Amino acid sequence: MNIFNELSAKFNTDEPILIEDIEKMYPQRSRPWIDKAIKTLVDSKQLKRFSTGVYYIPRKTVLGDSVLNPRKVIAKKYIQNSQDIYGYLGGTSLLNSFGLTTQVPNVITVISNNESTRGRKIEVGNQSVYLCKPPTRITKSNFKTLQFCELIRLIDLDKLDSIEIKNLENYIEENDISLSSISKYCSVFPDSVSRKILGGPLIEKLAQ
Repeated sequence: MNIFNELSAKFNTDEPILIEDIEKMYPQRSRPWIDKAIKTLVDSKQLKRFSTGVYYIPRKTVLGDSVLNPRKVIAKKYIQNSQDIYGYLGGTSLLNSFGLTTQVPNVITVISNNESTRGRKIEVGNQSVYLCKPPTRITKSNFKTLQFCELIRLIDLDKLDSIEIKNLENYIEENDISLSSISKYCSVFPDSVSRKILGGPLIEKLAQ
C-alpha cells in the first residue's frame, strides 16, 4: 500500500487534506496507524503539515515548497467539502462577495454548522476568522436562502443603487429564491429581515 500515491490520486497539490478525510479513506485502520503514516510522509517532505489535523501536498517551485492558502482551509473546514455544504460567509465578507462594499475585511466572518458558539475569533494560519453558529442547520438546499436573509439583515435596501438592486434580483432568479423559500426561515432571523423584504424593492422579484 502506497499511501502517498493514494492521497495524490484523490487530492490536488495545495489542497487541504483534513485528518477526517484520511480516516474516511482508511476506515479499517486505527488512528495511531494513520498518525504514524502521516508522520512518515511529513518527515519525508511528501506531505506538509499546515496546522493540527490539516495537511497538503506541496508544489515544488524555484523558491521551495508552496505554502497553503489559509482561505482554502477555512472554506473546507467551515463552508464546503466537495458536495457537502455546511457554511456561508457573513458580515463584511458577505457584503464584499456581493459587491456591496469595497472594503476588504481583515477578519473573515463565517457562519457554519461546525461552530457551536454565538461568535468567536480564531486564527487559521495568518488569517483571522470570526466564526458563528447558524440560526438553523445549513444544508445544500437552503444555504443560498439563508445567506440571502443574512445579507438582507446587514444592509439598508433603500440605500442601494439601481445596479446593486439588479444584482440582487439576478441572484434571486439564479438561485430560485422566493417568498415561499424565505418564509421557512424568517422566524430564525430578526423581524427586521421580514420588514425589509416586504416593504423593499425586491418584493416583486421574490413574489414571481
